[in-house]
Amino acid sequence: MALDERENREKKKNRQIKSSSDRNRIKNITNKVHPEYAASKKSRDSQPASSKNEQNQEEIRRRRRRAERMKKIRRRRRRQQILRILAVCIVLAALVMTVLVVKNYNSGSRHDNKGMNAYENGDYDTAIREFKEALSYDGQNADYYIHLGMAYIEQKSYDQALGYFNQAEGSAENDDQRALLNRGRGIACLYQGDYESAISWFKNALEAAGQSKEIRIDTLYYKAETEEKSGNYTSAVQSYGQIIDLQDDAGARMLRGMAYMALEDYASAETDLYAAISQSRKSYSIYRALYNALEAQGKDEEARKVLNDALGLSGSSGEDYFNRGMIYLDLQDDDSAIEMLEKSYEKGYTAALLGLGETAVRQEDYEKARSYYETFFNEVDQNKVESSVMAHGYNQYAVCLMDSGNYEEAAAACENGLMYNDREMDAALSFNLISAYEHLARWEDAYNVARDYVSKYPDDEKGMKEYQFLESRVTQ
Repeated sequence: MALDERENREKKKNRQIKSSSDRNRIKNITNKVHPEYAASKKSRDSQPASSKNEQNQEEIRRRRRRAERMKKIRRRRRRQQILRILAVCIVLAALVMTVLVVKNYNSGSRHDNKGMNAYENGDYDTAIREFKEALSYDGQNADYYIHLGMAYIEQKSYDQALGYFNQAEGSAENDDQRALLNRGRGIACLYQGDYESAISWFKNALEAAGQSKEIRIDTLYYKAETEEKSGNYTSAVQSYGQIIDLQDDAGARMLRGMAYMALEDYASAETDLYAAISQSRKSYSIYRALYNALEAQGKDEEARKVLNDALGLSGSSGEDYFNRGMIYLDLQDDDSAIEMLEKSYEKGYTAALLGLGETAVRQEDYEKARSYYETFFNEVDQNKVESSVMAHGYNQYAVCLMDSGNYEEAAAACENGLMYNDREMDAALSFNLISAYEHLARWEDAYNVARDYVSKYPDDEKGMKEYQFLESRVTQ
């Protein structure tokens, strides 16, 4: 029994030893690694404490760098998000602005069109209101400023017109707009009597107009008119010549012919006026101008033939009867003139009263003549009648009043007529005003008018004599 227990203990002990040996063998096997890895591991395991501290510091730095990179990434993402939001806002704002611009443009254009319709119909109050309404929608549109300025010119509000033309300066986007606003400035200065400024603006307009034929022709007409009013008929002839080079028509030929007449070059005037008649056989004005040119050369028979040819022109309007009546006046046929002029007035042509007044003056019936003239001024809408007609009417009225000895009213009539700045009547009205002032013993006023007169018409001998007389009278 004891032997068996001892054997059992020995076997158990051997098994324990064997088990321990197996465990050590397994441990050795699991610890076997590749030599390169083992060397590396040994090297790591053998690192000193200082090296480990450096490694820890590097790890800390690495983590910090990573944290910084993450911060930068988050900031970049926030900026990108803000930029996307701004881009969306800009697009939305652009869309809103586009809608507003289109809406304002359409509204402004609609009011501008209404203003142009009113302007063409002579309703300048409505035109001004509509053009201002157009500007309230689009305050940078040069066309609206130009249209508004022209409407004020028609109302003879020249300072206001110039103000709007000046505002158009900063809004003009192309040469045509710059040409038109300078043309408008020139027209305003022309009707204010500031001929030097007017010609300067017209030259600027022509430079801006470039090859725009329509604007150039229209501006040249105004420039030539200004040159005539300032007494520079030579320059006017040249301006009309430029028009003829661009577009040879009866109107330009007639006006150049009349400028030649002012220079007493009646032969050149005759040539132009015959050319005008060949281009338009329907203009009574051309026939009458040619009649004057021929008569000035002593070609009386040819001159009368021209007037008789004009009587053969067709037409049954009030204006046609008026023109025939005036031709009969030129032919000294008062009875036929009165018949035609009365028919003209019956057809509603108010200017016929001027012809009837002229006939009465020639017959020395001043009361009747005065009645005709005063009826004309009471009935006519002066804003719708050409300036030349009004100036001519006031001059005739002044002559009637002076012939009847009423110099105070005659002077007032001349002053009213001169306000129209008409190139054809300016000299006659100024000379008659000098005469009226002399009869009223208003020597200083007469001298001032005479001084302006000789500066405009230095070749007029009668005007120069009046000026010299008044200068001696005033300086005594």
